[in-house]
Amino acid sequence: MGGKSMMNMAALMVLLGVTAVTAAMSNDYGDALTKSILFFEGQRSGKLPANQRMNWRKDSALRDGSDIGMNMVGGYYDAGDNVKFHFPMAFTTTLLAWSILEFGDSMGADLEHALEALRWGTDYFLKATSKPGMVVAQVGDPISDHICWERPEDMDTLRTTYVVNQTHPGSEVSAEIAAALAASSIVFNNKDRKYSMVLRLRAAQVFEFANNYQGSYNASIGRGACPFYCDFNGYHDELVWGAAWLYKATRVPQVLGLCCEEYSNSREAVFLISDGIQNRVGLTYLFLP
Repeated sequence: MGGKSMMNMAALMVLLGVTAVTAAMSNDYGDALTKSILFFEGQRSGKLPANQRMNWRKDSALRDGSDIGMNMVGGYYDAGDNVKFHFPMAFTTTLLAWSILEFGDSMGADLEHALEALRWGTDYFLKATSKPGMVVAQVGDPISDHICWERPEDMDTLRTTYVVNQTHPGSEVSAEIAAALAASSIVFNNKDRKYSMVLRLRAAQVFEFANNYQGSYNASIGRGACPFYCDFNGYHDELVWGAAWLYKATRVPQVLGLCCEEYSNSREAVFLISDGIQNRVGLTYLFLP
Protein backbone atom coordinates (compact mmCIF):
# COMPACT_ATOMS: atom_id res chain seq x y z
CA MET A 1 0.00 0.00 0.00
CA GLY A 2 1.40 3.45 -0.90
CA GLY A 3 2.74 5.79 1.77
CA LYS A 4 0.08 8.41 1.02
CA SER A 5 -2.85 6.09 1.75
CA MET A 6 -4.11 7.84 4.89
CA MET A 7 -4.14 11.25 3.20
CA ASN A 8 -5.72 9.87 0.05
CA MET A 9 -8.46 8.23 2.11
CA ALA A 10 -9.27 11.51 3.88
CA ALA A 11 -9.34 13.34 0.56
CA LEU A 12 -11.68 10.65 -0.78
CA MET A 13 -14.08 11.35 2.08
CA VAL A 14 -14.19 15.03 1.15
CA LEU A 15 -14.97 14.16 -2.46
CA LEU A 16 -17.52 11.51 -1.59
CA GLY A 17 -19.35 13.92 0.67
CA VAL A 18 -20.38 15.84 -2.44
CA THR A 19 -22.01 12.75 -3.91
CA ALA A 20 -23.73 11.83 -0.66
CA VAL A 21 -26.21 14.68 -1.07
CA THR A 22 -27.10 13.78 -4.65
CA ALA A 23 -29.52 11.15 -5.90
CA ALA A 24 -28.41 7.52 -5.86
CA MET A 25 -26.24 6.56 -8.80
CA SER A 26 -25.22 3.25 -10.34
CA ASN A 27 -22.13 3.12 -8.12
CA ASP A 28 -22.74 2.86 -4.40
CA TYR A 29 -20.79 5.87 -3.15
CA GLY A 30 -22.40 5.57 0.25
CA ASP A 31 -20.79 2.17 0.66
CA ALA A 32 -17.48 3.65 -0.47
CA LEU A 33 -17.81 6.34 2.20
CA THR A 34 -18.51 3.69 4.83
CA LYS A 35 -15.39 1.79 3.82
CA SER A 36 -13.38 5.01 3.80
CA ILE A 37 -14.19 5.60 7.44
CA LEU A 38 -13.70 1.93 8.28
CA PHE A 39 -10.18 2.18 6.85
CA PHE A 40 -9.23 4.47 9.74
CA GLU A 41 -10.02 1.69 12.22
CA GLY A 42 -7.69 -0.64 10.36
CA GLN A 43 -4.88 1.89 10.76
CA ARG A 44 -5.29 2.40 14.51
CA SER A 45 -2.25 2.04 16.73
CA GLY A 46 -2.23 1.45 20.47
CA LYS A 47 -4.83 0.02 22.82
CA LEU A 48 -7.89 -0.72 20.72
CA PRO A 49 -11.40 -0.03 22.06
CA ALA A 50 -14.08 -2.64 22.68
CA ASN A 51 -16.16 -1.33 19.76
CA GLN A 52 -13.35 -1.89 17.24
CA ARG A 53 -15.12 -3.20 14.12
CA MET A 54 -12.01 -4.60 12.47
CA ASN A 55 -11.61 -7.22 15.17
CA TRP A 56 -8.70 -8.95 13.45
CA ARG A 57 -6.60 -5.99 14.57
CA LYS A 58 -5.17 -6.20 18.11
CA ASP A 59 -3.29 -3.90 20.48
CA SER A 60 0.11 -2.76 19.25
CA ALA A 61 2.96 -0.32 19.96
CA LEU A 62 2.04 0.02 23.63
CA ARG A 63 5.45 1.43 24.58
CA ASP A 64 5.62 4.21 22.00
CA GLY A 65 7.27 7.31 23.42
CA SER A 66 8.96 5.47 26.28
CA ASP A 67 12.40 6.27 24.84
CA ILE A 68 11.86 9.93 25.77
CA GLY A 69 9.66 9.39 28.82
CA MET A 70 6.37 10.21 27.10
CA ASN A 71 3.18 8.27 26.44
CA MET A 72 2.78 8.27 22.67
CA VAL A 73 0.48 5.26 22.49
CA GLY A 74 -2.28 5.69 19.92
CA GLY A 75 -2.64 7.52 16.65
CA TYR A 76 -2.59 5.98 13.20
CA TYR A 77 -0.11 3.99 11.18
CA ASP A 78 0.59 5.65 7.88
CA ALA A 79 -0.14 2.91 5.36
CA GLY A 80 1.13 -0.65 5.06
CA ASP A 81 4.06 0.25 7.29
CA ASN A 82 4.07 0.78 11.05
CA VAL A 83 5.50 4.29 11.25
CA LYS A 84 3.42 7.10 12.68
CA PHE A 85 4.32 10.06 10.47
CA HIS A 86 2.68 13.01 12.23
CA PHE A 87 2.94 15.42 9.30
CA PRO A 88 0.61 13.47 6.97
CA MET A 89 -1.41 12.16 9.92
CA ALA A 90 -2.20 15.72 10.98
CA PHE A 91 -3.15 16.70 7.43
CA THR A 92 -5.43 13.67 7.28
CA THR A 93 -7.03 14.68 10.57
CA THR A 94 -7.60 18.21 9.30
CA LEU A 95 -9.27 16.92 6.13
CA LEU A 96 -11.42 14.52 8.13
CA ALA A 97 -12.59 17.39 10.35
CA TRP A 98 -13.30 19.49 7.29
CA SER A 99 -15.32 16.70 5.66
CA ILE A 100 -17.43 16.36 8.82
CA LEU A 101 -18.04 20.11 8.92
CA GLU A 102 -19.10 20.17 5.27
CA PHE A 103 -20.94 16.87 4.89
CA GLY A 104 -21.57 15.50 8.38
CA ASP A 105 -25.33 15.94 8.09
CA SER A 106 -25.29 13.61 5.07
CA MET A 107 -23.15 10.89 6.61
CA GLY A 108 -25.99 9.12 8.38
CA ALA A 109 -24.85 6.33 10.70
CA ASP A 110 -21.26 6.85 9.56
CA LEU A 111 -21.11 10.25 11.26
CA GLU A 112 -20.55 8.66 14.66
CA HIS A 113 -17.73 6.54 13.26
CA ALA A 114 -16.20 9.60 11.61
CA LEU A 115 -16.29 11.46 14.93
CA GLU A 116 -14.64 8.51 16.65
CA ALA A 117 -11.94 8.46 13.98
CA LEU A 118 -11.40 12.19 14.41
CA ARG A 119 -11.13 11.97 18.18
CA TRP A 120 -8.69 9.05 17.90
CA GLY A 121 -6.43 11.45 16.03
CA THR A 122 -6.91 14.51 18.23
CA ASP A 123 -6.45 12.59 21.48
CA TYR A 124 -3.11 11.44 20.09
CA PHE A 125 -2.05 14.93 19.03
CA LEU A 126 -2.85 16.24 22.51
CA LYS A 127 -0.22 13.77 23.71
CA ALA A 128 2.23 14.86 21.02
CA THR A 129 1.94 18.49 22.12
CA SER A 130 1.68 17.98 25.88
CA LYS A 131 5.13 19.40 26.71
CA PRO A 132 5.66 23.15 26.17
CA GLY A 133 8.41 24.09 23.74
CA MET A 134 8.39 20.84 21.81
CA VAL A 135 6.24 18.74 19.50
CA VAL A 136 6.56 15.03 18.82
CA ALA A 137 6.90 14.87 15.04
CA GLN A 138 7.04 11.12 14.42
CA VAL A 139 7.23 7.72 16.08
CA GLY A 140 9.03 4.81 14.44
CA ASP A 141 12.25 4.56 12.46
CA PRO A 142 11.22 4.37 8.78
CA ILE A 143 14.47 2.82 7.58
CA SER A 144 14.32 -0.25 9.84
CA ASP A 145 10.54 -0.42 9.49
CA HIS A 146 10.60 -0.55 5.70
CA ILE A 147 13.28 -3.23 5.73
CA CYS A 148 11.01 -5.52 7.74
CA TRP A 149 7.35 -5.55 6.73
CA GLU A 150 5.26 -7.18 9.44
CA ARG A 151 2.01 -6.87 11.36
CA PRO A 152 2.05 -4.03 13.90
CA GLU A 153 1.09 -6.57 16.55
CA ASP A 154 4.36 -8.44 15.86
CA MET A 155 6.78 -5.62 15.03
CA ASP A 156 10.21 -5.59 16.62
CA THR A 157 11.72 -2.66 14.71
CA LEU A 158 12.98 0.60 16.24
CA ARG A 159 10.27 2.83 17.71
CA THR A 160 12.37 5.98 17.76
CA THR A 161 10.54 9.13 18.85
CA TYR A 162 11.45 12.20 16.80
CA VAL A 163 10.81 15.65 18.28
CA VAL A 164 11.09 19.24 17.14
CA ASN A 165 11.82 22.02 19.60
CA GLN A 166 13.07 25.59 19.90
CA THR A 167 16.59 24.76 18.68
CA HIS A 168 15.51 22.14 16.14
CA PRO A 169 12.23 23.57 14.81
CA GLY A 170 9.61 21.95 12.64
CA SER A 171 7.11 24.58 11.56
CA GLU A 172 5.37 22.43 8.95
CA VAL A 173 4.49 19.52 11.24
CA SER A 174 3.69 21.82 14.19
CA ALA A 175 1.47 24.14 12.15
CA GLU A 176 -0.30 21.16 10.59
CA ILE A 177 -1.03 19.71 14.03
CA ALA A 178 -2.33 23.13 15.07
CA ALA A 179 -4.62 23.12 12.03
CA ALA A 180 -5.90 19.64 12.91
CA LEU A 181 -6.65 20.63 16.50
CA ALA A 182 -8.31 23.91 15.47
CA ALA A 183 -10.49 22.33 12.78
CA SER A 184 -11.50 19.54 15.15
CA SER A 185 -12.40 22.04 17.86
CA ILE A 186 -15.04 23.44 15.51
CA VAL A 187 -16.44 19.95 14.92
CA PHE A 188 -16.75 19.22 18.63
CA ASN A 189 -18.00 22.68 19.62
CA ASN A 190 -21.66 21.60 19.68
CA LYS A 191 -20.95 18.05 20.85
CA ASP A 192 -18.43 18.39 23.69
CA ARG A 193 -17.71 22.02 24.55
CA LYS A 194 -15.10 21.23 27.18
CA TYR A 195 -13.13 19.04 24.80
CA SER A 196 -13.55 21.62 22.03
CA MET A 197 -12.03 24.28 24.27
CA VAL A 198 -9.07 22.02 25.11
CA LEU A 199 -8.43 21.50 21.40
CA ARG A 200 -8.76 25.20 20.61
CA LEU A 201 -6.39 26.32 23.36
CA ARG A 202 -3.82 23.69 22.44
CA ALA A 203 -4.08 24.65 18.77
CA ALA A 204 -3.25 28.24 19.67
CA GLN A 205 -0.26 27.16 21.76
CA VAL A 206 1.11 24.85 19.09
CA PHE A 207 0.66 27.41 16.35
CA GLU A 208 2.47 30.00 18.44
CA PHE A 209 5.36 27.55 18.81
CA ALA A 210 5.38 26.85 15.06
CA ASN A 211 5.36 30.55 14.22
CA ASN A 212 7.85 31.75 16.85
CA TYR A 213 10.44 29.07 16.12
CA GLN A 214 10.40 28.85 12.37
CA GLY A 215 12.35 26.22 10.51
CA SER A 216 11.88 23.03 8.54
CA TYR A 217 11.53 19.65 10.15
CA ASN A 218 13.41 18.23 7.16
CA ALA A 219 16.65 19.37 8.77
CA SER A 220 15.59 18.81 12.37
CA ILE A 221 14.67 15.12 12.19
CA GLY A 222 16.74 14.21 9.15
CA ARG A 223 16.18 10.71 7.85
CA GLY A 224 12.97 10.45 9.83
CA ALA A 225 11.35 12.86 7.37
CA CYS A 226 13.27 12.35 4.14
CA PRO A 227 12.85 10.77 1.69
CA PHE A 228 9.46 9.72 3.08
CA TYR A 229 7.60 12.94 3.85
CA CYS A 230 10.01 15.73 2.99
CA ASP A 231 8.39 19.13 2.77
CA PHE A 232 9.56 20.41 -0.61
CA ASN A 233 7.66 23.71 -0.67
CA GLY A 234 8.86 25.22 2.58
CA TYR A 235 6.87 25.68 5.76
CA HIS A 236 5.11 29.01 5.13
CA ASP A 237 2.13 27.35 3.43
CA GLU A 238 1.56 25.23 6.56
CA LEU A 239 1.70 28.41 8.65
CA VAL A 240 -0.93 29.94 6.34
CA TRP A 241 -3.08 26.80 6.70
CA GLY A 242 -2.63 26.59 10.47
CA ALA A 243 -3.42 30.27 10.98
CA ALA A 244 -6.48 30.02 8.74
CA TRP A 245 -7.99 27.15 10.73
CA LEU A 246 -7.08 28.82 14.02
CA TYR A 247 -8.87 31.95 12.84
CA LYS A 248 -11.92 29.88 11.87
CA ALA A 249 -11.92 28.40 15.38
CA THR A 250 -11.25 31.60 17.35
CA ARG A 251 -12.27 34.54 15.12
CA VAL A 252 -9.36 36.51 16.59
CA PRO A 253 -8.46 39.24 14.05
CA GLN A 254 -4.75 39.09 14.89
CA VAL A 255 -4.68 35.45 13.80
CA LEU A 256 -6.11 36.40 10.42
CA GLY A 257 -3.36 39.00 10.19
CA LEU A 258 -0.76 36.28 10.77
CA CYS A 259 -2.37 34.21 8.04
CA CYS A 260 -2.08 37.08 5.57
CA GLU A 261 1.50 37.77 6.63
CA GLU A 262 2.56 34.17 6.12
CA TYR A 263 0.72 34.10 2.81
CA SER A 264 2.91 36.94 1.56
CA ASN A 265 5.98 35.00 2.74
CA SER A 266 4.95 31.81 0.97
CA ARG A 267 6.69 30.82 -2.24
CA GLU A 268 3.33 29.38 -3.26
CA ALA A 269 1.46 32.68 -2.99
CA VAL A 270 -0.48 31.93 -6.15
CA PHE A 271 -3.74 30.13 -6.75
CA LEU A 272 -2.54 26.54 -6.65
CA ILE A 273 -4.90 23.70 -5.84
CA SER A 274 -3.26 20.75 -7.57
CA ASP A 275 -1.24 19.32 -4.71
CA GLY A 276 -2.69 19.74 -1.24
CA ILE A 277 -0.10 17.37 0.21
CA GLN A 278 2.74 19.76 -0.62
CA ASN A 279 0.86 23.05 -0.90
CA ARG A 280 -1.74 24.22 1.60
CA VAL A 281 -2.24 27.68 0.12
CA GLY A 282 -4.66 26.54 -2.57
CA LEU A 283 -6.75 24.63 -0.03
CA THR A 284 -6.91 27.73 2.16
CA TYR A 285 -8.57 29.61 -0.71
CA LEU A 286 -11.45 27.16 -0.58
CA PHE A 287 -12.71 27.99 2.88
CA LEU A 288 -11.23 31.32 4.00
CA PRO A 289 -13.02 34.42 2.64
